Amino acid sequence: MLQGTTSYLTQLPVELICEVLSYLTANELARVRQICKVIRAVVDHSEQLQYIIDLGFLRMLEIPSDRCRGPVATRRKELREFETSWRNVRYRRKCDFQLLTSGLVYDFVGGIYALAGEGYLHFSVLPHNPHEDSQPIRTWSHPVDMAILIDFTFCPAQDLLVIVSLAANDHHHCYDLHLRSLSTNKSHPGAVSSVLKAVNDRQYPFYHANGPVKVQVLDKYLAILCREVVVEGDEITDYFQLWEWRTDKDAKFTMQFTESMTDFIFLAEDRFLLLADDGTISIFSFVGDQNLIDPQCTAKLAMPALMRDWHFADAFLGGNPAPAIGAMTNFSRPWVENGESPMFHPTADDQLLAFHVTVYRMTNEDDMHSYVFFVFRSELLGLQSLYEKEFRKQEGSQRSCLPYSIWGRSRAHWSPGNYVDWQNSVYGYRTVELLNDSQILFSTEPRRLRVRDFNPNLRYSFPRVGESGHLCPLERRHGSQFERGNGYSVYRIGISAEAIGSPACIKPFAEPWGNGLPHREVVTEETFNATEVMMDEGRILLFSRDTSKDLLNLDVLVM
Repeated sequence: MLQGTTSYLTQLPVELICEVLSYLTANELARVRQICKVIRAVVDHSEQLQYIIDLGFLRMLEIPSDRCRGPVATRRKELREFETSWRNVRYRRKCDFQLLTSGLVYDFVGGIYALAGEGYLHFSVLPHNPHEDSQPIRTWSHPVDMAILIDFTFCPAQDLLVIVSLAANDHHHCYDLHLRSLSTNKSHPGAVSSVLKAVNDRQYPFYHANGPVKVQVLDKYLAILCREVVVEGDEITDYFQLWEWRTDKDAKFTMQFTESMTDFIFLAEDRFLLLADDGTISIFSFVGDQNLIDPQCTAKLAMPALMRDWHFADAFLGGNPAPAIGAMTNFSRPWVENGESPMFHPTADDQLLAFHVTVYRMTNEDDMHSYVFFVFRSELLGLQSLYEKEFRKQEGSQRSCLPYSIWGRSRAHWSPGNYVDWQNSVYGYRTVELLNDSQILFSTEPRRLRVRDFNPNLRYSFPRVGESGHLCPLERRHGSQFERGNGYSVYRIGISAEAIGSPACIKPFAEPWGNGLPHREVVTEETFNATEVMMDEGRILLFSRDTSKDLLNLDVLVM
């Protein structure tokens, strides 16, 4: 049957064969290429089909645009240049400009950098084209009351700005969540209410709320984690609330925790993750109908065991910019004056997450160590079935944590983080950090950049024209330097079928981390006057602060 179908297909004109095959994915094209010599030749000599394979290999997608993108050959060339820039951390343009203000409350979503200070929220659409102007494409500002501002976030795809402020003393809730238009600062026309009320004291009596909060938007959902709320009896409680902001005046649900919850993230439209200060990862799924959502814990994951006298002090997610599941929507980005937008974006089917943990010794609390580990979102979601299998007989909150030895050793990649402050920015499959060679915490000395790419396909060679179906394993490089020059030292680590790692225990952990994940690592020889770093699909943002923590400058490296 297959042979007959193939015979009919190969008798078609080449243009029609290409049109039929263009509906296949990169993996499907690699398999189809093995059918016969005719199909192989068509795939190997079609720019369109090779472009699909390249995008699939790099786990990228082309962002739709109202403007003509040009011929496929041009777009494929741009994709390869884009990947080469990241592969070697050789930026194609460096843009620097003075910030309009200085502040500690900021966000970076969808190519827009926002900073609060001196009574305003300042927004800048950052340059993304390496061949054009080096200044912000567009800037604007909205007034804000800094005295009561707690936090803010925004979703450019929905023209949504969310401002979290302290509620007035005579009100019966902790925080006001203002839903505004990102472009005009007016009440958002799609919101059911211009202000949502977080933590109502009629349901959850409290005396004082002045702890940190985290707010995040994912399409129709708006969620907030309110920490360190003082309730009756002077107990400290954390609250997690979620709304469908287009239809709900009241939260769909409220979760109350007596143990400290430090962070959260959406894993999917119907799943989210909560992180406790001892590193416990809890995954929740939505259960119920559209009007009443009852979150159920579907997995609890433990950290590696520590040696005697050691304890976890803190844990949080590295999310600069906002996690990709929130940033990668199917909406357009109407924020560039000429209508142009970045061409490429990591696929939304998976992403790397960064978890930062700090441990300390009970008998000497000054003896503290920080670590970061990375894990794929898809791996966390896949653990729910394993957790159910292990603990199906236990009920509800009585369920134990899945030991790290079961879930983490083959899925997590750990690194010490003692002297990198908290500077790991994650986007898609890449991480970037500033290396603090001085080993002095919060040093202002120039720093090198380290970029790591955890795309699983990079254990194979990049497909060349005529060899699309042959993804050959690269020679293993155990951290050896193999290229030097032009101001860069380039290293590749663990590009092989087996990840590079140490099975031994690393003090103060009482069990091994595991072998880690295959990845490519690049360290620049060039140093940068920067103390903070952020990234997205095509830019690295370098911030410099003075000793008073005031922002001085922003450099944008366009890849």
